[in-house]
Amino acid sequence: MDIMIAGAGTVGYSLAQTLSYKHNVIVIDKDINKLNKLDEELDILTLYGDIENPKIYQSLNLDSVDLFIAVTDSDEANLLSTLIVEDVVAVKRKIIRLKNDGFLRSHVLQKLSIDYAVFPDITTANKVKALFTFPKANNVKMFHQTKHKLVSIRVQYDTDVLYNVGEFINKNVSIVGIERKKEFFVPHMDENIHKDDLVYLFGNIKAIEEISSKLDEKMPSSIRKIVIFGANTLAQKIAKALLDKKLEIKMIEKEIDHCRTASEVLQGKVTIINSAYEDQRLFEEEGLKNADMIIAAGHNDEKNIVKCIEAKEYGVQKVVAVNNDKAYYNLMHKMGVVVVRGSKAGAHYAILEKISSSSIVTQRHFCGGRGVLFMRKIYPNSELIGKMIKAVDIGSSILLLLRADKIYSLSQIEKFEQGDILVVFGEIENKEEIQQWIYTL
Repeated sequence: MDIMIAGAGTVGYSLAQTLSYKHNVIVIDKDINKLNKLDEELDILTLYGDIENPKIYQSLNLDSVDLFIAVTDSDEANLLSTLIVEDVVAVKRKIIRLKNDGFLRSHVLQKLSIDYAVFPDITTANKVKALFTFPKANNVKMFHQTKHKLVSIRVQYDTDVLYNVGEFINKNVSIVGIERKKEFFVPHMDENIHKDDLVYLFGNIKAIEEISSKLDEKMPSSIRKIVIFGANTLAQKIAKALLDKKLEIKMIEKEIDHCRTASEVLQGKVTIINSAYEDQRLFEEEGLKNADMIIAAGHNDEKNIVKCIEAKEYGVQKVVAVNNDKAYYNLMHKMGVVVVRGSKAGAHYAILEKISSSSIVTQRHFCGGRGVLFMRKIYPNSELIGKMIKAVDIGSSILLLLRADKIYSLSQIEKFEQGDILVVFGEIENKEEIQQWIYTL
């Protein structure tokens, strides 16, 4: 596909990095430093200029593009660029990132013929909410292509019970990774599951819930008392998403203006405390140490991590940090902090999943970046329909195929069918080999 990306920031860069592997990508931005970085690292075309200027698109001498993606930090610029580009270039599909969720209730997107809009804060809030649906989970990853989920469970029980990986594998669920003593590996069928292992399960959520009750006897099956550090727009959306859970929610924020806005948005249904963000005395004075879960949702990644560490020191078992910087993921994972991707990282994945093409492969990292997942769906008119599936050996990887919501080993399937979803789980060391194989089937 020919893809044009308006904006070379965090989201634009990560999209260009992923999509340039198989597609022709053009990135437009008025920040020359960002474009230079893209030029140095990726095989793409960069264009210096204002995305709101029609002359920029005219200079490309293009008749059409398959996809236009607007992901700058400005809602106004993103919206206007989708209108301007279409006056110069024929655009088959348009995807846009927006901060203001008020557009969800307007007809603006429809009038501008925008196929899909990503609202990153809402996406992140829903990821936090998923943790409440499954309290025993260390983390929950959802996918656009399937209802199946990737869930990590810490093995906690008082007896010396020893399970075998093969006991839990069927057409509804598969164990696709284990972290033991901070080392990640893809397990064999005869691998034993040890106490304190972090086990990664992929499959039907009900099947995973049944297994989790056997693996974890200590983590509470419900969460009632929540503390959210931060009352910014994202924190407000997280709290709003949780209101239907009938939780006791406290928000801690040092900026009085954020407190006032949060109070209006949440209509007094959440206790909002205006206090210094770094004040540890709150854990004692306000009873924060009695929380079932702490969620750090400030704009500063480092401070979010610090608040989670403080909470763990006070005995809070479940701590969650919203974080955009992948460099911290492995550290947080080792410290027992649950990572929820922030708005920028979440926007990248949400856009990729909405492109919905057989040539687009979903890629996710798990286990602090030491495990990797690739997912490819067989859409109508795909050249893979009817193609014979050849046996392949990609290191210590697990190759699965989803068909009618059932999980099969790739060796059990003879040919690809429309609607099939190919899923590969592997260790990060085998990433390039897996990527090459799944893209070039």
